[in-house]
Amino acid sequence: MRRNMLRVLSLTVAAVLLSTFAFAQDSRLLSAVGDMYVISAKAGGVNFIEGKVSIARKKGKSGLLLKGDNVEIGDKVLTGTSGKAEILLNPGSYLRLSENSTFEFVSTELDNLQIKLNSGTAIFEVYADDEFNVAIDTPKTDFFLVKSGVYRIDIAADGSEKIEVWKGRAQIGNAEVNIVKGGNVVVIRNGQQQTAKFDRDEKDEFELWSRLRAKELAKINSKLERNLMKTSLLNSYNRQSWNLYDSFGVWVVNRNNGTHCFLPFGYGWRSPYGYGFGYHLGNYNLPWYVFYPPRVIQTVATGNNNIPSESPNPRTEKHQSRFNIPPFEKVQGRESREPRNNDDFNQSAPINSSPIRVEPAPAPAPRTDKTRDN
Repeated sequence: MRRNMLRVLSLTVAAVLLSTFAFAQDSRLLSAVGDMYVISAKAGGVNFIEGKVSIARKKGKSGLLLKGDNVEIGDKVLTGTSGKAEILLNPGSYLRLSENSTFEFVSTELDNLQIKLNSGTAIFEVYADDEFNVAIDTPKTDFFLVKSGVYRIDIAADGSEKIEVWKGRAQIGNAEVNIVKGGNVVVIRNGQQQTAKFDRDEKDEFELWSRLRAKELAKINSKLERNLMKTSLLNSYNRQSWNLYDSFGVWVVNRNNGTHCFLPFGYGWRSPYGYGFGYHLGNYNLPWYVFYPPRVIQTVATGNNNIPSESPNPRTEKHQSRFNIPPFEKVQGRESREPRNNDDFNQSAPINSSPIRVEPAPAPAPRTDKTRDN
C-alpha cells in the first residue's frame, strides 16, 4: 500500500513539474518576442467615435471621449448632435450610441452586465443567454436581452420608450411571460404596452451604420496574423488576463491601429448580424494547459497517512465550480438543439454553425492507484 502511494505521489509531482516547466518556457520565450496584439476580456473600451462625444467621469478628468479610452462603472457618456460611439461590452458584444444619447455602466460582469440608457437611442449587438443576459435600465422600464441578437432601444422626448428586436429575444420587466421576439417592436407609453410587427428591410442611417460596423469588425478578425496572435494569447493568458470560464471569447486590439475585434473561443461562430469570423481560439494550436489548467497537489491527512489529491487551478476554480463547463460551450450546446424559425434576422446563419469545440489533445495523465504491484 505504501509503495502504491509513493508511486502515485511521484508520478503526480512529476506531471505537475513538467507542466510548470512547459508553462515557464513558453512565458520566457514569448516575453522575449513581445506582443503585437493586446488581449483582454473586459467591457468598457471605446472602439469607435464619430463627431463629438463627451464623458463625465465618476473618478478622474471629464471631457471629450476618444477612441482607445475606457468607460468605467458610473461614468456618463453623452453624444452630441452628430456624435456616435461604439463601446465594447463583454467580448463579442457592442453598444452603439446614436446622437443626443447618454448611457452609463452599472455592472460589467459577464453574468451580470447592466447598462443604464438615460436618453436617446442605442443599438445592442450582443451575445446573450438565459444565464448571461444583458440588462438595460431606462427611466421607466427594465429590458433584459436574453438571447444573442440585435436590439434597438429608443427613449423619446415625450417619455415614451420603444424596443425593436431585430434578432433575438427580449424580456420586459421581471415577468418571464412578457417576451418580445424577433421582428417585433414594443412601444411603452403611460405604462401601456403596444406590440406590433416591423419591417426589418427598412433601415435608417443609424441602423445601416451599425450593420456596417459589424461587417468591418468581422473582416478585422480574418486578418489576424497567426504566429503573432499565438504569442499575444499565451502572454496574456500567462498574465491571467483571460481564461475559458470568464467569457465567450476575447477582445483583440492591434497596437498599430487601436481597433478591437472579437476572437471567439468556439468553432464556427458568427456575429449576431450573421457575419462569420475567420479565426477562433482553436486555430492557434495553444498548449494543452490553456484548455486543461494544471492542477494543484494537496495533501489530505487520513489517520497516519498523508494522501495526495488534486484540485483545480485556483485561477479557474471559482468558475469551474459555478459553470462546470465554459460558458461558450453551454451556448453552443443550447443553440445546436434549438430549431431554426422565422425569428432569425434576415434568415442569416445561426451564431455558431457547429457545436464542435476545437482544442489540442490533452497531455498524458499520470497513472493512478489503480495500478497494483504484482
